[in-house]
Amino acid sequence: MNIFSKILFWSVTILVGFVNPLFSVALVVVYYLPKIIYDLMQPSQQTTEYEKNSFSDDIAEEMK
Repeated sequence: MNIFSKILFWSVTILVGFVNPLFSVALVVVYYLPKIIYDLMQPSQQTTEYEKNSFSDDIAEEMK
């Protein structure tokens, strides 16, 4: 999102917040939801990578 889009989004969110604060909260949640979902998925991917690298070399060779 470029700077103009951010300014426009937050301006609209603040203006809508004066009319109905619930809509404003919903806009903020929708705005941050993809990042929240992405962050929730990241630890599971890092854990599997750690588990793959946690074996010593001789055990890894035996498993092949």
